[in-house]
Amino acid sequence: MSLHDEARAEAKRLLDWWAAHLVDDRGGFYGEIDADDRPVLDASKSIILNTRLLWFFSAMAGWSGDDRALALAHRTADYIRDHFHDAEQGGLCWLLDADGQPEDTRKQAYAQAFAVYAFAEYHQATGNAAALAFARDLQALIEAKYRDVDRGGYTEALSANWKALPDQRLSDKDLNAPKTMNTHLHILEAYSRLYAVAPSSESRAALQGILSLFLDRFITPEGHLRLFFNMDWNDLSRSVSYGHDIEASWLIWEAAADLGDEALLARARPVVLALAEAARNEGMNEAGALAYEKGFDGHLDPDGEWWEQAEALVGFVNAWRMTGDADWLGAAEKVWEYTKAQYGAGGTTEWTWYAASASKGRICKAGQWKCPYHNGRAMIELDRRLKETNYPPLQ
Repeated sequence: MSLHDEARAEAKRLLDWWAAHLVDDRGGFYGEIDADDRPVLDASKSIILNTRLLWFFSAMAGWSGDDRALALAHRTADYIRDHFHDAEQGGLCWLLDADGQPEDTRKQAYAQAFAVYAFAEYHQATGNAAALAFARDLQALIEAKYRDVDRGGYTEALSANWKALPDQRLSDKDLNAPKTMNTHLHILEAYSRLYAVAPSSESRAALQGILSLFLDRFITPEGHLRLFFNMDWNDLSRSVSYGHDIEASWLIWEAAADLGDEALLARARPVVLALAEAARNEGMNEAGALAYEKGFDGHLDPDGEWWEQAEALVGFVNAWRMTGDADWLGAAEKVWEYTKAQYGAGGTTEWTWYAASASKGRICKAGQWKCPYHNGRAMIELDRRLKETNYPPLQ
């Protein structure tokens, strides 16, 4: 089969796995599924897994018309609003215990952005007016609570009652920096989707603002992303993240295309292609794997995770659509063959966290960060881009 045919088949297969394994009879979804496809009953439930599930089930409902996906999207939206949402203070908490009670009530800007993204997609799939209102309210909250009015950009995290926190990290591997590329990238992604499904003057202005900021602050002359900053935009980065480079390439292009702003498209085009070229030329090995990252000390971590391969598929196909250069399509096909051989794509289960050859142990199939968002989205995006259409528009 062609890459296009295989992507379509893989999207449906991924839906089968996530629909079969995640539903928790106690409410919502299990917080973790282990390497042997078994639920971890005492695992905490994260807002990131749940918002990404909502996005995935909503996108699959819209893409495939599958009734299971629609029912699961309803279930996820209800659970998020009933359990993660702070009805008194506003916003979404970070973590619940296995029974659905608050465990970590901090409010990451990253999490609010993923909820905007997910509820916008849910509205697109269902036409649900309350979902659109919820997404717009969360966008307004991001602008009110996290935006740095004086210096630009968005801060990382606040407490349940919107106070400053000494530790703002998303995870233990991140620097404790008040402004990060990762959060800004997913605010960009969320604002882009909200504007695409329900354009308004407010959402357009917010999207133009974050896209311009991203182009101004985060791109290096070498075609990489600056990853961490202090409040005054001094760069604290210590490494290059190839997965984020290639993911950002197509999300930037998507945002500029959604806006239909010719000046932003012209400005974004060389940036997008530079990010894609750096990821391919520096981060991709002969076998077809995209590496995780390279430190500024020159140390390269060659063991890519599942999500970088998924983003490489979309980013390389996007570059092919932009340029017509068949080498980009060849790079995507090479990544796909590697992903099938090493991560279990095209098989009978969810992709593994690491490549089989990495020897890093067996890690959960689903969890706080292991979600169907990267690989499920990649399959849908490949279908959109590999059809005989001009999506996204050639420029």
